[in-house]
Amino acid sequence: MEVLINTLKEMMSFIKDWGALIIAGISLLVAIISLFKSSKAQRLQNKVNELELKIKQDELDKITKEKEDAELACVEARFITVGKGKHRLKVWNSGNATAYHVSARFDGDVGIMIMGQEKQPFEELEARKSYELVLITHNGSASKFRIVTEWTDSSGNQHTKTQMGDFS
Repeated sequence: MEVLINTLKEMMSFIKDWGALIIAGISLLVAIISLFKSSKAQRLQNKVNELELKIKQDELDKITKEKEDAELACVEARFITVGKGKHRLKVWNSGNATAYHVSARFDGDVGIMIMGQEKQPFEELEARKSYELVLITHNGSASKFRIVTEWTDSSGNQHTKTQMGDFS
């Protein structure tokens, strides 16, 4: 029993001398581990913030583009057959804004004559509206051709669109 009491006394003396140092060391170790974990969490949070910012910027760009597209005109034309040997060139504004000074023509000499040229340039073509031009074809007409539409937007900018067409 005396041995046990001596051992306890020695432990008490050891704890008095080194106990504070051991507790300080453990505290330092816990602080270093906490700092490491905190630093890692902060890096992860920064990446999340960057991704969030990028997503918001992409959404803003998409909304801006949709807004711009809503204010644009897009004039298209198609060669259509309305009966045996009767053809029309249908010109329409598929955009969401009014197109000005609209004209359509064939690219090069394709052997197709457009009647009613006095309609062109069509002064104002509202969104989702169209007009048709009568066409005269003959046996020497090209079977495939390009149709070019040209128009001006409300800002005065010129636009051109080229589309393929054929006898179907």
